[in-house]
Amino acid sequence: MVKRQPERTASAVPQCDWRVRGLMLVWIGFTLLVTGFVWIVPIEVFQQWAFDRAGQGQFERFEAVGSAEFSVWLSRIACLAAIFVSGIVWWNLDRWANFAAETWAGLRAVTLSSSASNNSTSRSLVGRLRTLGGRALLIVWGVLFVVHFANGIRERIHEWPYFRFNSGDVVLPNISDSNRAVIRYLREATPENARILVASDQKLFFLSYYLRPRVLLHRMHPESEHVIPLKDQERKLNAYRLEDLSPHDLEQMPHDYTLEYFEHPDFVERGRLLEDRGWIEFMRRREQNPTLIPPYVVRLRPVEGTRP
Repeated sequence: MVKRQPERTASAVPQCDWRVRGLMLVWIGFTLLVTGFVWIVPIEVFQQWAFDRAGQGQFERFEAVGSAEFSVWLSRIACLAAIFVSGIVWWNLDRWANFAAETWAGLRAVTLSSSASNNSTSRSLVGRLRTLGGRALLIVWGVLFVVHFANGIRERIHEWPYFRFNSGDVVLPNISDSNRAVIRYLREATPENARILVASDQKLFFLSYYLRPRVLLHRMHPESEHVIPLKDQERKLNAYRLEDLSPHDLEQMPHDYTLEYFEHPDFVERGRLLEDRGWIEFMRRREQNPTLIPPYVVRLRPVEGTRP
């Protein structure tokens, strides 16, 4: 007759070692101190600290302040979560210690391998190698998880000033403020199926991407095709104006809008800055400045007979 094993009760759980309890108390005390620090100190203090240690460039300081804000809020939430979890573990420390010991023993058991070889020496050696290989693979997976998790947090900290909770389609990353403004204006002023002939001294790759399904047609000057532009128009890109395009060029690029978009001072005619009233109204509304005059030329016109 099979005897039934007595059920395990709370009293049957092995008592946790005093050293584990001591380490747990140290961890809880440390977590409480860090939590108090990140919650009591104003976030502006951390932002100022990051600002003072950033580079001299405008973008470096912008990234530093935004990253500091994200890091502080992440630390505050993580510390509260750590206190909550630590409290649960402390009140059930014996059970958690027993669970950890059994889990460790189980992992050692499932990674213990043996060989089917008839030679006892060879069987022992191959079995040990397979055991070490399996355990090393688990360790590598664990290290990779930690590395990728830490790298993911680092990337989010770096991207937070730009993206926050917005998608790339809203934020329009990696392009200038003027490009962002032109993209948003064209989205507002043209239908999605528009074909826009552009005369510009800009590389329009980002505009073409973010304005899809609109089609941008741009006859790039041959001297600018393989030239890398520099920020703040430090390097001039040769460009065609609309009047430089021949009738043959226009026939090859059927369009229903024309856009003139120039930023370099050599192309910007001061008397044409206010020609496109829709663009001026858009920029003044966007910048909340009723007297704003943009420093670059944007002039959008529908082709007669193609649009109402």
